Parts: sequence; structure tokens; C-alpha cells
Amino acid sequence: MTTYLDRLIEDPTSFHDAPYDLAFTLEQEEIDRLHLAGARKRFAQLRPGLSVLDRLAREQGIETIETIDDLAPLLFPHTVYKSYPISYLERGRFDKLTKWLSGLTTSDISHVDASGIETIDDWIDLLDAATDLTVQHTSGTTGKLSFVPRSKAQWRETIIHSAIIIRDWWPDRGPDILKDGMPIIIPGYRYGAAATQRGNGIQIELYAKGEENALFLYPESRFSADIASLGGRLRAAEARGEAGALAISPALAERREALLELERRRPEDLKHFFAEAQRRFGGKDVYATAMWAILYDWAEEGLKRGLTNVFGKGSVLLTGGGNKGKELPDNWRERVLEFLGFDTIYEMYATSELMGLCMMCEQGHYHIPPIQIPFLLDPATGKPLPRKDGQTGRYASFDLMPNTYWAGLVTGDEITLSGWQTPCSCGRTGVHIIPPVRRYSEKEGGDDRVVCAGAPEAHDRALEFLAELSM
Repeated sequence: MTTYLDRLIEDPTSFHDAPYDLAFTLEQEEIDRLHLAGARKRFAQLRPGLSVLDRLAREQGIETIETIDDLAPLLFPHTVYKSYPISYLERGRFDKLTKWLSGLTTSDISHVDASGIETIDDWIDLLDAATDLTVQHTSGTTGKLSFVPRSKAQWRETIIHSAIIIRDWWPDRGPDILKDGMPIIIPGYRYGAAATQRGNGIQIELYAKGEENALFLYPESRFSADIASLGGRLRAAEARGEAGALAISPALAERREALLELERRRPEDLKHFFAEAQRRFGGKDVYATAMWAILYDWAEEGLKRGLTNVFGKGSVLLTGGGNKGKELPDNWRERVLEFLGFDTIYEMYATSELMGLCMMCEQGHYHIPPIQIPFLLDPATGKPLPRKDGQTGRYASFDLMPNTYWAGLVTGDEITLSGWQTPCSCGRTGVHIIPPVRRYSEKEGGDDRVVCAGAPEAHDRALEFLAELSM
């Protein structure tokens, strides 16, 4: 009979809808088998179709994956997804940006004609309509957004996977949202291509079972990639004393005005949001999701209005992302729960480029799913550190689920790993992250030079090669 481990080795994407609690019963030897087999499979499968991966492998002299550490020199710096020239955004060269993105995915996007596109939002919409991609962007402090070429199928798998986690992570507490449905409450935008909006449509379909069971703070509005990029470019220009020289296209100026109008309407939108939350879903079990900083702002607004214990005790919250630099009072968590009225929380550590989520257990540890291969790298040399409990270093990971792009990533995070020798006292097996998680950019005063395993020059040349593809 085919076992759970056999299925994962045969097809790592099967992890997305498999019983999640089984993932943390595997012995370390079984996890090691899965990691090596999965790494070999993905390398052999993706190298022929990803020129940047092939270039990096040739630079590093790697033809096969014999050990897990052979994978480390092939991990991309997290900057790879924004390695295009900033001029592509500033001058509206979305034809070149499309060619650059094609080097990061095996999906064929060569037929896409983006020559007449003027904004990032329109470019993303074009890719949505003309390809099998659902591109996700991240924020960028300098205006350079990261663009992750996740496919439509992978986004659906991501949303299904989150529901399986909610069902299985806390025994006897998690609802089966896919089967039974649950209203969705999100204190944010309905539309957009950032991580927090990209899966909204699928969640409404699979979780809420229809738009009538979903409530957003901005139900008709979009979180604009252009505005996110413009904000970063403005901050960078101000730091250089050049804010007045920043050129803004008429199309972008129009969208900026729309956003300013949205901010002017915010008090009225908030009033409507709270009224609808109480009228439609007050006292009912709901699914809520947002980052902690946004949740705190939402809770404070509600508590000012005298609202407490708004939703049913069987409600669930999926959250993460830390405080995002926002100063919060010591009792911020208690304030959020006082407003919401329930305490079934699924807190995660994740990166936008990878599909797997690291969920927090009752001991406060983030558990790395076996479908992800964790590394700790020496921050000075980029070399893998020994796999032993209590090591601290730069976190890197390879996610076996994505099968159309290379999901090997060196993050900007300093973390401590344990669980190699001694499992977590919560009873779950496998490696886990011991908080806090700290950004190297904060530690280094804003400068984070990512040093990858192997020769750093090889990674630099690979990124330059990727940019040259679009010239």
C-alpha cells in the first residue's frame, strides 16, 4: 500500500491537500529521504526550462544533487525577484519586464505583448488574462517590487492548503472550511496582487461559498502595485533630496488621486464596515485573516466604538507578519482578542516566494513543514551551518511544492533552528524555528548584503544574466 511518505516523494504537490497533522509524525530519517528525492526531482525537472538556474548550476559546477548541501549553492537570494532595472518601471518598459520575468518561470509567456502597457497594475492584469500565471508582488522600500511568478493552479493549491491547516493544526478545534464553509471578514482590500489580496477570490469561492458571505473594508477597491512602487520611489528620492525631480505619468497620477480619495473616505468606510460586520456576522463563527498590525488597528477602532466579543467563539484567525515596524503597546494581543471575541489563532511564519507555511505551536515555535528543506547559512560566508539544535544564522529554504519556478530562497531573516536532534515539546516532529525572527536589514542598519552559499560572484553573474535576457 502506498504510504503518506511515498506519495510525497512521488509527487510533492500532493502535500497541499494531504492531512496536515501527518506531516509532523515523520521521523527525521524519513524527512531526509523526502528532501533528497524532492531536491533531485525539482532540479532535474526545472533546470532545462530555467536559464538562470542552468547558468548558476554551470557556474557552481553542479550537475546532480548528491547531498542536501549540494542544493545550498543553488538557492537564489531573495533579491532575484526584483533583479530587473528600476528603469523598466520608471519608463513603462513592461515589454522588457515581461522578458525578464520569463527567465524565472517555465510557463510560456513569450506571446504576451506588453508594449502598450503603462502601469504595473495593467501589466499584472494582462498576465492574468493571457497566461497561466497569477503574479504576486511584494512591497519595496525603494520602489522595486518583487514579482513572484506563481501559477493559477499553485494559488488554488495554496488556498486549499491553508484550509487543511486550519482543519488539522489544532486537534478538535479547527473547522473544515472547505466542506462546511464559513463567512470571511478581511479588514483590507478586496482586489490587488499583493500576497494579502491575491487569494481573495479563491477564498470567497472555496471558503465563503459566495461574495454574499464575505466582507472587506474596501470591497470595491484595489491595493495598487503602482502606488506601492511610487511610495518606495518617493521615500528613496526624499532620502537623496530629489523628491521634486521624480516624474509621475498621467496614468499613475490618476491612480494616486483615486487612492487619496479612498483615504478621505476612510472614516465613512470604517463606519460602514463595522456596521455591516455586526449586522451580517455579529455573534456568528467567521474566518478572519490579516497581519497583526492591521488587526490591532481594526481592534482599536472597534473598541473605541464600544465593540467587544464581536464574533462567535468558533471563529478562527489566520495571521502573521509580525508588527511590520509598528510600535504596539504591551497588551496589543489582548486588545485584539477582546475585540474579536475568540481565541482560536493560527499564527504563521512565511515568505511570499514559497508556498508552505510554518505554523506556531502552543510552545511558541514555528514548525517547518517537511515539504520545505531548511538551511541556516553563515551570514558572513553563506556556507551551510551544521544541522544541530540551537544554531542561529541566515535562514534559507527550498520549497518542493512549486513546480514551475525555482523555490529555493535565501531570506533576509536571522533565525534559530531546533528539532534536528530533539523534537519540540508540543509533540510534533521535524525542525522548528525558535522566535524571535529578526531582519538582517534592521540588524545592519538598513544594509543587508545577501551572501549565498558557494561563490557569491556566481550568484551575481546569474542575476546579471537574468537582467540581460530582457535587453
